[in-house]
Amino acid sequence: MKRITSIAVCITLMFFSCSDTLDTDNLPEDAEAQEKFIDANGYISDNRTDGYNQGYFWTIYKEGGWGRLTFPYANQYAGNFQIEYKDNKDIVGGKGWRTGSGRTINYNVGSLQGSYDFVGVYGWTRTPLVEYYIVERGNIAGQDQNKNFNANGRNYKFKKNTRYNAPSILGTKTFNQYISQHGNVGTGSNKKISMQTHINHWNQHGGHQQQWGNLRDFDYQVFGIESFSQGWGKINATVW
Repeated sequence: MKRITSIAVCITLMFFSCSDTLDTDNLPEDAEAQEKFIDANGYISDNRTDGYNQGYFWTIYKEGGWGRLTFPYANQYAGNFQIEYKDNKDIVGGKGWRTGSGRTINYNVGSLQGSYDFVGVYGWTRTPLVEYYIVERGNIAGQDQNKNFNANGRNYKFKKNTRYNAPSILGTKTFNQYISQHGNVGTGSNKKISMQTHINHWNQHGGHQQQWGNLRDFDYQVFGIESFSQGWGKINATVW
């Protein structure tokens, strides 16, 4: 949920057609309230909402423009999701887990079109309050901590920001952002992200250990996309 000016990365790939039908089999009990934000065709109103689909957690947050979240192949591949958007001040969302951890995240980006700022893992911790990004494609602006590291055969920069009085999972707060920046991972074939390697690096170099100890109280953790370039875009991906 960041509002930092960044250079939008634009690519165009061949896209396959699919059925845009929202699977509502695994919506939470407050589905009636949720329908205020996501209608039967997957269209998203301005707000953050989340739910469950085929055993996976999903979340979406949008400011302005239009967006749509659907699960076109989730009956075959449980972690599949699709997000389309246009003219947004910000939109961020994806599919994964209600509670983050040091798990190994596998993903496949089947199709990626238009403009975006970030594709990768996105999540939060509550103690301390941290918004984190593992940037597989795109760029998230931040201060380079000069602490590069390797994970899953890729080299990442460790970047950090402090957000003051900004939207968070706990309301308007001041918090840090931790960013593992690669930015040029190809789409298509299956990839993996070892979350524990990133968490260990953030614990060592994030500067929070003296006060808080290791990162803990993980909130949601998803593979997804963010765009704040007010362009058009579309992703179809699967996580497991």
